[in-house]
Amino acid sequence: MTDIKSQGTVMNENKIRILVVDDHPLLLAGLSLLLNAEEDLHVVGQANSADQALEVAAASQPDIILLDISLQDHSGLAIIRQLLNKVHGTRIIMLTMHENRQYLQKAMSQGAKGFVLKKGVDADLIYAVRSVMRGEVYVQPSLLKGYLPKGPDSLRSESGKPLDAEILLWESLSNREQEILTLVAKGHSSREIANQCLLSEKTVATYRSRGLAKLDLKSRSELVELALKLGKLQ
Repeated sequence: MTDIKSQGTVMNENKIRILVVDDHPLLLAGLSLLLNAEEDLHVVGQANSADQALEVAAASQPDIILLDISLQDHSGLAIIRQLLNKVHGTRIIMLTMHENRQYLQKAMSQGAKGFVLKKGVDADLIYAVRSVMRGEVYVQPSLLKGYLPKGPDSLRSESGKPLDAEILLWESLSNREQEILTLVAKGHSSREIANQCLLSEKTVATYRSRGLAKLDLKSRSELVELALKLGKLQ
């Protein structure tokens, strides 16, 4: 276990404080380097087992806990509630190698606010951390298409309101991707969007294609249908 709570206490007091829990040393180190490279993020602790996670969480009081599902001693799913009880106000993002919707449903029903695949632990993870810190729910887009658990295990917002899969997909986009796709749905050309957003047409095209891919949409007509459903064209 490595507890780095004391590093840069004053300088980092306004940063998002993160505890990383994973039983693979290289990934644990890599995730910490990735997160600490961001100006608004700071890793305050590391753990490689469930028992260590509970100990370090209590000591470091992180804002966000990145929790691997498969640990040496227990499943990360088994300690979600314990972590939430030890650290009031913390938010948990699950990490996993498996695109398993049963894991997703179990994690969310236990109180996790995010679910990220390890193959996406770069920009997706950083975006997930910031989104969850804002009070949003982040789920890897590939797990959401056509999936929405019903009843008491439904995915829910901070207010407790059930979340529609399309809403979660839209919220998985960056602010810029949302802006670009909304303008596309409203019928603006790439040149018009580029002028309005002070971007190049090539950059607009990149945001558009990336956003459509995340939403698993193939055409503008499908985008318009989704935008209408979400109230983005009012």
